Amino acid sequence: MKEKIKISNMLLITLLATLLLSVFISHNSYALGKTGHKVVCKIAYEHLNNDTRLAVNHLLTYLPKTHKKRINSYHHRRANAAVTYIDSCSWADAIKRDKSYIKFKPWHYISVPRNATHVTPQSCTKNCITTAIKFHKNVLATEHPSWKKLQALMFLNHWIGDIHQPMHVNFASDRGGNKVLVDYKVNNCKNMHWLWDECLLYPAAKVKNKHIFYQQTYNNVIELKNDVLIKKWQKDSVYDWATESLLIARLPSVKYCSIEKNDFCAPYKQKKIVLNKSYQKQHKKILERRILQAGVRLAHTLNESLK
Repeated sequence: MKEKIKISNMLLITLLATLLLSVFISHNSYALGKTGHKVVCKIAYEHLNNDTRLAVNHLLTYLPKTHKKRINSYHHRRANAAVTYIDSCSWADAIKRDKSYIKFKPWHYISVPRNATHVTPQSCTKNCITTAIKFHKNVLATEHPSWKKLQALMFLNHWIGDIHQPMHVNFASDRGGNKVLVDYKVNNCKNMHWLWDECLLYPAAKVKNKHIFYQQTYNNVIELKNDVLIKKWQKDSVYDWATESLLIARLPSVKYCSIEKNDFCAPYKQKKIVLNKSYQKQHKKILERRILQAGVRLAHTLNESLK
């Protein structure tokens, strides 16, 4: 009897350890969270011209059943549920553990020196988010409708969302804020990257129905719309987008790093960065603005590429 109890306890410990490890791994490698990506693509879809929208819908017909199942699994839905354009924007996260796509992991971000204040073509020449956007934009513009062209569309949807999340323009030494631990009582985010991926959008630790906050985030983002600014944003280059994220990450209020001599953005010495309750109120609008910028810029990119 005692031996059975010991085995049960060991099994329980193993299961708990596995669960904790899976949670850590998933959040350690998150891109802009599901809510953020969905809102980016909803805004983009609304800003597509009619021909581009038809082209996008047609490309989705090339989605293989295995990838349809993968996207639905990522969104916790039945395997054969219809996949919309908005759903497809999380595909690049859904395939992260697929060995055949392993080379694309570094394409979700760009790492720069700690004294960098701008991102330029020289900041990275391959295998990062700025080159990824240019690469897949070219594939989307030149390929005939096919699975390859659809992949380029889904990657592009995702990259443009990610580049607008400040922690995706980062420093390699702390893995884009994944190693910057935070003490934040508002919700359960444990590091800076996770906080900016999604937790800034949620008001409390226990969020049972994130769809509610998807709709709230969308409504908040739409309130920020400004036609004059949108036209300006759409003229900016991919390096402007990356620079904007870098400058936000370097803000003293963000507490990602501390600005010292010669613009060097030094890591904090504390093991955990203590954030007060006003942090979310102060920075949530910044993230929502970034989501809006990503959406309208994605729409412009697709309208240009799918002429």
